[in-house]
Amino acid sequence: MMTAHNTLRLCHSGMDKRSLYAFELFLSRVGPNACQISDEESADVAFIDLDNELGPYLLEGHRLLYPARPLIVSARRPLTGKHPLTLEITKPVGLSAFSAALEQVRQLLPAGEASAPAAPAEPALPAAPPALDSRQPSADPISLLRQIEERLSTFYVGSMPDVDLDDLAARSAIYYTPEHFLQGVIARAIAHAREIQRPVRIDDPNGAALYLDPRSGLAYQARSANALRALAQLPTRGTVSLHRVETHDTPALESLAGRPFEALEWDIALWASRGRVPVGTHLDHPVRLLAWPNLTRLAVPPEAMRIAGLWSKGGISLRDTVRLLGVPQRYVFAFYSACLALGHVEQLSTPGAVAVARHNALAVGTAEAAAPPMRGLFKRILGKLLGARLGEAAAS
Repeated sequence: MMTAHNTLRLCHSGMDKRSLYAFELFLSRVGPNACQISDEESADVAFIDLDNELGPYLLEGHRLLYPARPLIVSARRPLTGKHPLTLEITKPVGLSAFSAALEQVRQLLPAGEASAPAAPAEPALPAAPPALDSRQPSADPISLLRQIEERLSTFYVGSMPDVDLDDLAARSAIYYTPEHFLQGVIARAIAHAREIQRPVRIDDPNGAALYLDPRSGLAYQARSANALRALAQLPTRGTVSLHRVETHDTPALESLAGRPFEALEWDIALWASRGRVPVGTHLDHPVRLLAWPNLTRLAVPPEAMRIAGLWSKGGISLRDTVRLLGVPQRYVFAFYSACLALGHVEQLSTPGAVAVARHNALAVGTAEAAAPPMRGLFKRILGKLLGARLGEAAAS
């Protein structure tokens, strides 16, 4: 049995800066060393506000990614379904109720699981990419650029670690089925809208989420970028539906800003992929770049220019792209998935073509891989990521 002085590591989800500050003040009154704010990976327990716009998605996401982790959830009304690892607190949340929930968490964790008192953990990454703080002239610009690169990589391609691609069991983790995610729903919706030449609407459990107009080729988001990202990262499981846009939808549609289908499908594919590739993708078949994605108008995943450069020189496999560039697998897999969603890549399949393309690509790939990655990092971040696109994400 754990002793009372063990400190629980607690991660929060979906809080803005103001809410987080209030929450930290609240925790300081719970009791000395009762719990400390932690990052998501090392947390003992997660706290989720179900009344937040992202609440339902965060709850399902935590249960999917951390099935053995206790959750403390707060809501104005109790949940309809009970879960053995979910502790409910009805709002307003009081100190005694929260303290009691923490004690219940201690009983759910294996003995010794909670951490001993320690220095405060690093704060978790924000839901949207951070802007560079130009008011820090003493900060090392290389360090700042690397920090932003790291945070952007997590925002767009997730944090899945590399796996042994020769281990069949481990390799199963790198695949996903786009049709089971919002990515597949949007692809079907766009095809249907173009067929009937009428706008369509995609609803999530909270109502209208997206409007797709085939006449203008524009998508209209009724959800924030963060909410849409949360929806895109989890299997839909029948929670979204497709409808024709009717007359009563017009006022809502007119109040929203539009963006091209291409930009929506690109983002959604990156978020659904989370560093994985669609089921059926071959790791050793060379990839041919059919068209360069318009990276001046799309989110730029980490190492996108270097990856595209390799694929434009005759084709190289996903496995060899990772090896030659020396980058995390998720960078290559996410970029491939997004390009595939827009029809910008294909894989060669005939044995002869594979052998020739592999020989040619390896010859040019060695020189490409030798290029200093910092050069590409400066070009991407200074020319693109710190520009309008980053500002849009931060403001969402």
